[in-house]
Amino acid sequence: MGNCFNQDENAKTSLQSLKKVDQLQSQSLQDLDINKITLKDFLSQGQIGRGQFGKVFKVKMKNSSQEYAMKVIKKSEIIQFGLVEHTMLEKSVLIRSKNPFVVKLKYSFQTDQKLYLVMELVNGGQLSKILSKYHQNRFTQIQAQFCAAEIILGLEYIHETLKVLYRDLKPDNILVTQDGHLKLTDFGLSKQYDTQDMKFFTFVGTPEYIAPEILLKSGHNSSVDWWSLGILLYEMLVGYTPFRDQSNNLRVIENKIIQSEILFPDFVSNEAKDIISQLLNKDPNNRLGSRSVDQIKKHIFFSQINWDDIYYLRTKSPILDGLTKILQQKQTENKGVPKKIFETPQSQIRQTNGQFEGFSVNHDEY
Repeated sequence: MGNCFNQDENAKTSLQSLKKVDQLQSQSLQDLDINKITLKDFLSQGQIGRGQFGKVFKVKMKNSSQEYAMKVIKKSEIIQFGLVEHTMLEKSVLIRSKNPFVVKLKYSFQTDQKLYLVMELVNGGQLSKILSKYHQNRFTQIQAQFCAAEIILGLEYIHETLKVLYRDLKPDNILVTQDGHLKLTDFGLSKQYDTQDMKFFTFVGTPEYIAPEILLKSGHNSSVDWWSLGILLYEMLVGYTPFRDQSNNLRVIENKIIQSEILFPDFVSNEAKDIISQLLNKDPNNRLGSRSVDQIKKHIFFSQINWDDIYYLRTKSPILDGLTKILQQKQTENKGVPKKIFETPQSQIRQTNGQFEGFSVNHDEY
């Protein structure tokens, strides 16, 4: 699916807006000992993922049966690429998350060289791997409706409650629980906004999922996430993205996104074609969801969806067959012996020019 890109014209902006956001959490966190949890409290059970700027490990807390996912990020790399603000925002999103479709943060801490985000462990893995277990890498319409509905509620929360643009929606960034429910993760390319009409001019995202207004640098807002939803919905129903290039030529992909019409296989239903076409409207002002998420929820494609049942996880997941195959595969893999997570010895909490002040958190409110 290609790598993420981030060329942020505001890479060196101050973190004042993020610090204001974190003040929302200060009251509930001020009495907690943020230095209580350190790297020494965890044992690694192996690497389970890798992003552009970090690795993800399955870890176990010592003297406990509790398991987590630990994202490890090198400070030098995010400073080099101007991603300090994005990383602090990612921590802020995860710590504030109180939505069933967004991954939650348990702890965050740092050493001289690295940052650590300790999150809830989502055992089912990435949605992309679940998709690969189905015929021709695609879901039925019922399965796609269910997955899209949970994603929509996650995006609605991110936009309306957290005031954040996601900007990297794709199957690799969607995790699946053991019960077959979805959770959004990896907010490393997200952006905080103050008002709905704010626009940003960052070149950011994963090539096949990037909205045309990002490529054209005409300014973008939360509508880019609804474009990515359209790409994802097409992919779930068809088995591949609509503007892909088999040679993975980025210039060809970009030109298709800007200029090409969407082609649908005959087996895609009319209601699916309609909602995807509206989500992939190249004019962000007329794109489905640009005025309200209710535009999407009320589309005929979701006529059989009970949104309250989706939110409260009362709808049984229809993707359990593929999930079972993933979980069985994991059980046959060599688990190995838990190991210590080693860090180059240096002082534990020395700040790097103050850029990561406020990163460490101990969140015991689960």
